[in-house]
Amino acid sequence: MNIEIKEKRERLHKLVRMILYMILMVFSYIFMLTLRTGTALPSLLVPLAVCFAMREQPFGTAVFAAVCGLMSDSAFSVIPGLHAVFLMWLCLLISLLVNNVLRRSFFNFLLFELVTSGFMSFMRYVVLYGIDPSLPRGLIMKNIFVPEFIYTNIAALVLYFLTYLIDRNLGDVSEHYIEEKSTNIVRE
Repeated sequence: MNIEIKEKRERLHKLVRMILYMILMVFSYIFMLTLRTGTALPSLLVPLAVCFAMREQPFGTAVFAAVCGLMSDSAFSVIPGLHAVFLMWLCLLISLLVNNVLRRSFFNFLLFELVTSGFMSFMRYVVLYGIDPSLPRGLIMKNIFVPEFIYTNIAALVLYFLTYLIDRNLGDVSEHYIEEKSTNIVRE
């Protein structure tokens, strides 16, 4: 395959992949905003950022996670930047680990997603309810944050397989070589 054609195809695949990730991010944000019924709903932007961190380079991961964090701040009506800062650093760490040390696997995704969503839920709980001693903290934790954590991890499985399909179909372009059989091999 010609190198120029391969580079053009890889750039096109990367552009389409980024557009699909942005569409997933917007749909996740709309889902989080429109379905607020007073009960616990999944936080879809956190597992999406973790999926992105597992599949992309660190700089793009940091930007994507910060945007997901800002959108999550807006959806949960918390201090602007709370999710953005923590999610950006966690996803940057995940991306560096996956690109340099660990393999990209489903088990690693589950581990990273559990830790990240648990940490983000805990930080939101501390900021919103942990400071005021007059609130019934145990009921809030049991009725809001634990079901939200469980729903988020269930939704993360769906997001993982969606991003897996995107990455498999629009990932790096591989070159295939066909070896020709040669009869001019000299064996000693």
